[in-house]
Amino acid sequence: MTSYYRRYLRGDREAVWAELRALGPVPDALAEDATAVADETMHRVALHVARIAAALPELGWAGADPIVPPHEPPDDDALIDSLTEKIGSLPLALDACLRRVGEVWFAGDCAVLDLTYHRQPAPRTRPPSPEFPDPLCLGNAYSLAYEWDHRTDSAAFEFPLAPDELGKANLAGGDHTIELPSQVADPLIKGVTGKPDITLVEYLRESIAWGGFAGWTFHPHLAPAALITLRADPDF
Repeated sequence: MTSYYRRYLRGDREAVWAELRALGPVPDALAEDATAVADETMHRVALHVARIAAALPELGWAGADPIVPPHEPPDDDALIDSLTEKIGSLPLALDACLRRVGEVWFAGDCAVLDLTYHRQPAPRTRPPSPEFPDPLCLGNAYSLAYEWDHRTDSAAFEFPLAPDELGKANLAGGDHTIELPSQVADPLIKGVTGKPDITLVEYLRESIAWGGFAGWTFHPHLAPAALITLRADPDF
């Protein structure tokens, strides 16, 4: 059987990920092959994230927190190894995301992107309206370590990967979460408005396709023209 990784490199990306999801917990015999797919996927995601992060300030984007950059590449493999031992197991896509992508924080203010955090007026509707473009935000290994150390339920744990669409607009809301521990290849993200069954890789595909703002999948005809400079066909 041709390996998943070789098929992925040949361009059979969506089918490979669909088959990896169908496995449920990844068997030990396929773990190395599936890990290679996840690693290559998140390497490509990281390139897109870095590209968008570099372009945002040129559009007048100002981050929600001036001391938090839009992208902070990872440097914490040893911490991730330690967390894997503590938690039990991490989904392959999440593990690779922590190792290759790092922290992402596109939430902020940008008039040409119809993006609001501190700007007024604040959104008055609810997601998934056009007032909630869902800027890409991803927690890093340090976020996971903090949340794990401060968990209140020893029987269940959900990692808050990012604020939800409300939180990304500086409104009271919840989180986008991933249930841990897990041995699957591509975990579900809970709490994504209008997309109850979306996985991490699928969500990242939608986000990159919309320049880091996946909320515009609901209203493509209303998307700001400036997004064209950020959008790309996902190659992962």
